[in-house]
Amino acid sequence: MYHLIPSEDLRLAREEFPHYEICVLHDDAGIPEVTAVLKPPYQGIGLAVLVCAATVSELVHTLRTAPKSRLPRRNPNRRYWPRPWELRPRPH
Repeated sequence: MYHLIPSEDLRLAREEFPHYEICVLHDDAGIPEVTAVLKPPYQGIGLAVLVCAATVSELVHTLRTAPKSRLPRRNPNRRYWPRPWELRPRPH
């Protein structure tokens, strides 16, 4: 079962964590499970890819208290743009 109109707490969770696809699903017995799947553009930055919980509030608590991803750091051994003298054509 999937509700077309999300509950208020689900809508607020989606607003707070836009990098996750959050939904409430029910098993065959009707027991809900809340899942948050990390969207592809945000994968590989250190956040959990899949988070499951019994309720939306439990999921929000888990996501809020999870370790935050670190900012990517520049590799000092890699040049990200050419130096000015490297842009000039070389004489043959």
